[in-house]
Amino acid sequence: MKVKSVDDIKNILETAAYVERLLPPVRSPKYRCFMPQIVYTAQEIAFMDRRSIRPRPTQEQVGLWEMVVLVWLPLLEKEERRIVWKRANRIPWKFLCREFGVSRQVLAVRYDKAIIKIQFGEIPKKCH
Repeated sequence: MKVKSVDDIKNILETAAYVERLLPPVRSPKYRCFMPQIVYTAQEIAFMDRRSIRPRPTQEQVGLWEMVVLVWLPLLEKEERRIVWKRANRIPWKFLCREFGVSRQVLAVRYDKAIIKIQFGEIPKKCH
């Protein structure tokens, strides 16, 4: 995917943050249980509450997430990474100002510099 503008980069970052929320959590391997399996009747199954189906990210969305996490974020310094990722998760400026201890204008300048670093950073050919 060709990145043309700063708005494209911001949209891709927001998509990556959305995909991160949709991915399943990392869990430790489960142990085998030796209790007998419960067999339910058709009537019991009919009265059970149905679990809602969670949306799953598409392959294209996962590809964008991989590009952001493996290529773009390593281009940035640690603090820049935090700012960019928190803004991609739509955390308000007010909370970020408190966390980083600077004014909104200073934080916005740092954010813009980080986005420009991503825009003009070297992106490997295989990520396009």
